[in-house]
Amino acid sequence: MPDLLSDVVRATASAPDSTTILDRSARVLLAVADWVIADRLEDPDLVVRVAAYDAAGALRLPPAMGSRSPRRSSARSQGLLPTLLRSPEATMHLRAPELAAVAASGDPHRAAQAAMALSYGANEVLLIRLAARDAVVGVLTLGTRTTFHPDDVTALGDVAAHLGVALEAARLLEVQRAVATALQTSLLPPLPAVPGLHLAARYSPATKGLDVGGDWYDAFGVEGDLVVVIGDVSGHDVSAAARMAALRHTVRAHAVDRTEPPSGVVTRVERTSATLALDATGTCVVARLHPHGDGTWRLTWTNAGHLPPLLVREGRAWFLETDVDLMLGVDPASDRHDHEHRLVPGDVLVLYTDGLVEVRGASLDERLEQLRQVAAGNAVEHPDELADVLLSRLDAGAADDDVALLIVGVDQP
Repeated sequence: MPDLLSDVVRATASAPDSTTILDRSARVLLAVADWVIADRLEDPDLVVRVAAYDAAGALRLPPAMGSRSPRRSSARSQGLLPTLLRSPEATMHLRAPELAAVAASGDPHRAAQAAMALSYGANEVLLIRLAARDAVVGVLTLGTRTTFHPDDVTALGDVAAHLGVALEAARLLEVQRAVATALQTSLLPPLPAVPGLHLAARYSPATKGLDVGGDWYDAFGVEGDLVVVIGDVSGHDVSAAARMAALRHTVRAHAVDRTEPPSGVVTRVERTSATLALDATGTCVVARLHPHGDGTWRLTWTNAGHLPPLLVREGRAWFLETDVDLMLGVDPASDRHDHEHRLVPGDVLVLYTDGLVEVRGASLDERLEQLRQVAAGNAVEHPDELADVLLSRLDAGAADDDVALLIVGVDQP
């Protein structure tokens, strides 16, 4: 006899959200049922159909029962579910005679669900509430062509108790994710329009945890030049986002208040951060692009412990590797250095944070080489296209870390 609770716990331990929790649980519960339907309640009258499986895979449901795909509908239209929600009992156990009686009743929704169960040869159907803190957060519907063993019914009750708590925890985490991601996104600036250049930027939150961190990008004009910044403040929580915001504004303020190279900007940022106790440890690249008037640009940058910029030119790509200065927040008296490179029409400069290339279990050198090859092998007309290609090909959507990406393309004449 399967240990349902242990199997469900193992299957859902790494699930990132409530949809995945229910989907994986439904598959596990096929060990004691011929088919399983899992629904999530988003409020007392809003049901989301998350999963529907039988031994062959996806369970084909009649139109009245909705689809297998996540689908929102009123709880009142979901067959026997309203009866379960009104009942003082957490479980509704219907046998074939009761199913036949419901199928012959005048209620179209309840009759449809009972008729569906009978059409699959169900001899018994179990509907089980998933509850947490006295609120119903989901419902499992299981059908069998034989009978449910009493031990399995007891085990399903234990599974339901676990899933109720797990779904509520996932719901709270999803709310926190949404708030944190909204905060992070609100802190990222719009890109300026710069004659002779095209810019693109992306921010992709991590798929685990609170989906928020200290990654940021910035781009703004200063006396006819363009200043671009990419950075990553240590931490992965709302506090990290707040420190990032303070540091971003500090960099911007120091970059516009006087004419000086990027190294001078970072030096003053470090002193200000230490004086104000911003506690913003992290890395960044600050770069300034100056137009020469012939379509070329002088790129001057300083690197505070960050991964090197990537330059793409005519189907080739290479990293602008230099001696890297100390990261931010360690020693405000540390020396900072500038580096220069000439950008010509058609060049593309790629600035990125480590979430784009750092993947658990993979070599950083190999991932950087993959980034270089993908960038070199994708001749695109606009940086926006390259940004999408890089995020897709390097699978940034499955990252454990958030990703910031800033791309600057030099216009062709």
